[in-house]
Amino acid sequence: MQTAGQIIHLLECMPIPYNLPMLKPASQPLTDRTGLKTNPFDRLGLWVGPLLVVALLIGMASMGGQIRSGIAFGAIWVLMTSLPWALFWMIGAIGLARPLRHLLAPNAAEGLAIQCGAGVGILLFLDHAMGVSGLLQAGGSIGAWTLVILGNAMAANQFRLWMLKTDRPSFIPPWSIWLACPAIALLILATCSAPGWLWDSEFGGYDALSYHLQLPKEWMSLGGIVGLDHNVYSHMPNFMEGAYYHLALLMGDGIDSVYAAQMLHALITIMTAFVTYRLASRLNSSMGGLLAWAIVIGTPWVIVTGSLAYNEMTVSLMLATGLLVLFSDDLESRHEAILIGLLMGAACGAKLTSIGLVALPLLILLLWKLPPKRWPFSLLIVGLVGTLVLAPYFLMNWSDTGNPVFPFLTSVFGTGHWTTEQATTWALGHQVHGGFAARGMGLVHEFLRYGIGANPDASEPWWPQWSILPWLSVIALGFGLYSQSRRQLTMKIIVILGVQITFWLLFTHVKSRFLLPAIVPLALSLSLFFPKATESDTKKSNPAMLKPLLYVMLLGWCVMPCFIFQKQRNGQPRVMIDWLDVLVGRQLIDEQDIMNSAQYSDSVYLNRVLDADAKILLIGHATPLYFDRPVIYQTTWDRGPLSRIMRDQGEHPADWFDALRIEGFTHLLVDPEMLRTWHTSGWNDPLITADRILQASDQYATIEWRFPNNRVLYKIEPLKNP
Repeated sequence: MQTAGQIIHLLECMPIPYNLPMLKPASQPLTDRTGLKTNPFDRLGLWVGPLLVVALLIGMASMGGQIRSGIAFGAIWVLMTSLPWALFWMIGAIGLARPLRHLLAPNAAEGLAIQCGAGVGILLFLDHAMGVSGLLQAGGSIGAWTLVILGNAMAANQFRLWMLKTDRPSFIPPWSIWLACPAIALLILATCSAPGWLWDSEFGGYDALSYHLQLPKEWMSLGGIVGLDHNVYSHMPNFMEGAYYHLALLMGDGIDSVYAAQMLHALITIMTAFVTYRLASRLNSSMGGLLAWAIVIGTPWVIVTGSLAYNEMTVSLMLATGLLVLFSDDLESRHEAILIGLLMGAACGAKLTSIGLVALPLLILLLWKLPPKRWPFSLLIVGLVGTLVLAPYFLMNWSDTGNPVFPFLTSVFGTGHWTTEQATTWALGHQVHGGFAARGMGLVHEFLRYGIGANPDASEPWWPQWSILPWLSVIALGFGLYSQSRRQLTMKIIVILGVQITFWLLFTHVKSRFLLPAIVPLALSLSLFFPKATESDTKKSNPAMLKPLLYVMLLGWCVMPCFIFQKQRNGQPRVMIDWLDVLVGRQLIDEQDIMNSAQYSDSVYLNRVLDADAKILLIGHATPLYFDRPVIYQTTWDRGPLSRIMRDQGEHPADWFDALRIEGFTHLLVDPEMLRTWHTSGWNDPLITADRILQASDQYATIEWRFPNNRVLYKIEPLKNP
């Protein structure tokens, strides 16, 4: 099995793949000057490394007390059937950025790495723009296929022409990058687990079930990317969800594509580590690059989020690529501005918190680099390109709600289909309460000592998913300030981290995961210190002794996440590997098997037991990904049919159920535990509480089944004829 890093290295140093009439060929041959020497171990690692990743993956899948057999085989099967689709998208993204590289970075030393990061941004933009316009799914998904086929053709031609060059520079990654094999194997193995089980800190990937993967599934049935009144997250920019929608169109099903979606985010994770490796190698040394690579890929938070269908690592990739652009000295300033605008727009399109975590740091460093007289022109270009990238998002929201950034700035642009109460609840639910003291403690608990020591909130998971990285970074930055030759670079890293942390404290609800884009400057900061001790011109050090020590440390860093993985779900983290068909109920044929499974699983019950014409309303259940049939649901922030009926019909539950019957509902699936959580948090409709709904349902409906997770399925009996 090949990793994204290998594909990137195979594409290294490629020439212009074709001649376009409107494009002027570069005056000099297009090359990537790596400056790295290879040895026989490096060439051996190119073949042994991937085999080692596969071997470790199989070993990890087979370890521990297993409650069922065949998990390792299931993981390999999932990889074989889902990874090619993610690679298809990724290679297509790299290929589509080839013309942009030819125009803006024809002779850049880091041209390929820039092409990779910018390519992901370009395809994310195209997926979203074509999804909003309906072109991606038009004509039986012709648009979706056209994009990736065109991109793969460009990449293939680029590779072909590179192979034809007799003087092509050779690049083989150093064998030491395979010290990260344990982390890579774990990252890929975790993508083979059906969403809903891993990880504890993510409550089983709740967000993926609720919108990251649920929205693409719904968009397929609607013919394009649209805003949904019952799911407020559909009004976010959703660039990554657009990519998952693209994969669903290619595979023909919004449920079958969930593994491929997770693997795409894992490939973006590996690409982020690679771009950071090139950045650190350029700014410090090859050992610094190796350290940055291992720090990124081996940090537990990176593996947790990178193995889920999330968006954090896309944001980190845009930041790493933007820094590579800004720290390059072979790009014209106007070309830098175009690339920065693209990367900033794509980052904000993936996650809106990128405004402060990516866009603002990149903008500050761009102005730092340029003389003041060039600021207005560069800012104009950045603003125009960034606005163009986000224009489909603004237009869709403005058309749907009258507010281009709904559900934000509702006091300025309006609340759309929401009430003022809902807008206020949303705003209060996404900020920290308690002032600066609470935010300061949030910095300590959610970043500096997250998962270490006593848990300040027993209701929240507590795993060392930053490990000691923040403290290592403090030491490295101190060393950088002490070293005169590294002081300016150190100051820039401090500015990046300072802006990110300040924004995180002031404008988010200060949760650890939201600071994940800091992984890039954190890794870069460590490359300031450790490589310095192994440089050949440092007389006081002994590289022959320090290198093996560093290798052992990096290997240990990349093994550490495996211990966290092993403790997930009370020591059973592998249960849902290759378990998708079981959750949906597709593999069940015998009627007795269906009933045996349905009594434990609400998704199997609804998919295989209920009549096809049943109309089901979910109350307190906002994760309907595995329901392979239409259901009506709403997130805690939104108001569904029951909220409307309760307000229209008054205080009498009998009237509520008469109204539900009139609207054709035959069943209610109630999740009382989630209703209690939402009510305690102050997020839910105040009319809908667990006790109120259960009491009314017990009186005016019939319990059809009570599931082990405390969800209750009620049958609403039809009105009897007089």
